[in-house]
Amino acid sequence: MRFKYKEFINLMPNCPPSDSQCKEITTFRFVFEGLEHRNNFIPVLLINPLRINTARFKKDADKCAGYALSFFNTLENAKKRYFELKYKRGLKNIDKILGTHIAQGLIVENDGVISKVDKHGHFNLHEFEQVDLKSQFSVICAIVEDENNGNA
Repeated sequence: MRFKYKEFINLMPNCPPSDSQCKEITTFRFVFEGLEHRNNFIPVLLINPLRINTARFKKDADKCAGYALSFFNTLENAKKRYFELKYKRGLKNIDKILGTHIAQGLIVENDGVISKVDKHGHFNLHEFEQVDLKSQFSVICAIVEDENNGNA
């Protein structure tokens, strides 16, 4: 199958990474409350193409990940990462960049290839063409609400 955003990922060697695989997995993702929000299922380097010129995207592997969608294997890992980005990495405006809620969904083998899950429970999905994940996801909680209640 052909990948979405192939015009970008084909420019990098080993993109998606050779150890990526098709598999079914329940997953969690930062989103804005309305699943129709234009940024909910768009890779970060397409939301803001100028980011490719920042230090964060100097390596091809990082650029490759920038054209994938970011997910977590548990709700707890997603929340933990959100607050780590906000408070340890200083992304105070994370709610305007990555979203205010977490959605849960099922990625299936026909959706694309996923990278290995890292020690933070994070992985990337390089979608196949014609995939539209919105219908496979539901918003399950507001992150800001959890933060205000101290339930990070």
